[in-house]
Amino acid sequence: MPVEPPSTPPQCAATLSGSSAFPPETPRRRKEPAENGLQGTRPLTDDLAPPALGERLKTALKLTFDPDPWQLELISRLLRGFDGILCAGTGYGKSLIFEGLAALGGKGRGVLVVCPLKALERDQVKQASDKGLVVVMINEDNSHDKKVWEIARKTAQIIYLSPEMALSDRFTKMWRDAKFRDRLLAAIVDEAHCVEEWGVASFRGEYRDLAVLRHYTGQEKAFLACSATWSTSTFEFIFDCLAFGFRPFWGLDVGCDRPNLFYDIQVLRNTKNPVLDVLNILPTTLDSSTALTDVPKSLLYFDSQMGCRQAVDTLRKCLPAHLRRSVYAFSSDLSERSKKDTWERFASGEYRILCATDTAGMGCNVPDVRYIILFKCPSSLSVLAQRWGRAGRDRTTQAICLLLVPLWAFRPSPSTIPQENLTVSVLKGGKKKLLEPKSWTDRRAKLPPSLEEFINVKVAKEAGLRCLHKALCATFRPHTRLSTYTSLDDSAQRSETGTRSSRLLGLELRTSLDTTRTWPGTPRDALLLPLQPLTSGPSAARF
Repeated sequence: MPVEPPSTPPQCAATLSGSSAFPPETPRRRKEPAENGLQGTRPLTDDLAPPALGERLKTALKLTFDPDPWQLELISRLLRGFDGILCAGTGYGKSLIFEGLAALGGKGRGVLVVCPLKALERDQVKQASDKGLVVVMINEDNSHDKKVWEIARKTAQIIYLSPEMALSDRFTKMWRDAKFRDRLLAAIVDEAHCVEEWGVASFRGEYRDLAVLRHYTGQEKAFLACSATWSTSTFEFIFDCLAFGFRPFWGLDVGCDRPNLFYDIQVLRNTKNPVLDVLNILPTTLDSSTALTDVPKSLLYFDSQMGCRQAVDTLRKCLPAHLRRSVYAFSSDLSERSKKDTWERFASGEYRILCATDTAGMGCNVPDVRYIILFKCPSSLSVLAQRWGRAGRDRTTQAICLLLVPLWAFRPSPSTIPQENLTVSVLKGGKKKLLEPKSWTDRRAKLPPSLEEFINVKVAKEAGLRCLHKALCATFRPHTRLSTYTSLDDSAQRSETGTRSSRLLGLELRTSLDTTRTWPGTPRDALLLPLQPLTSGPSAARF
């Protein structure tokens, strides 16, 4: 009869060389594979089917609307243990995924959400708390509060924290608590594009180390990354950096288009005081009878705190005395309490115009912002899309999203290019005329390629991409190298077989596209005319 292996490895003394006398053994009972062959996942049952989840979710969170089918399908997949990447536009309802997992995951279960900004944490904590969930956020402001850690360890249904806190020694100690690990349903990285934008730099290097969390979540916990701005390069970087592809994976791309937004790019004229270019967002009549609500709710983005303060001073001088306090600055030099107070007043409508830096650049939910205006070239197209995404989040507000950039950011118009052959002209002794100063060409060449192409989309060779909506959506629909399906249904036809999906056996690696959405073109409304920059100083007429 074969001898059964011992339950524990034999104890033996080490040799003088430092190696053991016998090869080390760690006999373990291997887990039986799941019926569907996908380790770490649960089979689809009636109670995990999307229709059943929809009814339970509406009851648990007291929703007054029906969740979208893609939200229910993704919640179902995560509850069954699948990893995932979600590509969904700003304002599409990604936070309902976190809340749905927490509400439907079972008694005592919790979800970990990694967030980039405290303002975003506060916003989502309030939103989830209002739906009856037990929510906590842990950051440097409250990390010394023992009560916060106790709630996170035992009762919190959603735990919001920064990547730095998720990898801190204090949180690592909590990971070692088997009860905490057992009650954890999933780990989620929100605004996952920050992994690429910030993790590769020294700014917030912890982002590139978030895969360490998998040492604690193991093969049994779902891992999800969410963002509205997934270019192909971003997808490739994050898929590898966060160690996707070693567990069953179900990705979802529902698009990023926002048909209620008007996009436009114009030349920045007043470089010394940029806000002078957009004074026509203010009401045409400014006197003691002008109501607070006549000032459109607006977010103006600047690249410095000084730029914010200058804009606030200028706008206040243009307003009657009773409206001057409706314009405020929002930047990192404010205390956390002031940031919270400022944002709440903006959301309530007491503040109408915020002049902000990137501190208000992601996620924060104010549903009825009508103008989003960026001055000067942002650091990337992703930053532009995220900031524009703050507008019209209630899906009914018709909003204007404007980018004002220096003239050098635009390529020479085709109409200005001479028709004659310049080479022949030079050979005949003629002087070659420059279409623009060489310094402009050099500065434009330093822009991120995707941003430069977007700014100049109107001169694109592909006529179909001359719509800014189409160009943005094309950029942020990544090529995943995964087997791709064109609907949420498992029986759907596969439109593409991915090289990633075929390299591993025994794992399901796939992504689904929502192909029901159509290009809206650029929505134009008689009340939403594109802004026209002022051509001179403060005394110029507004229109």
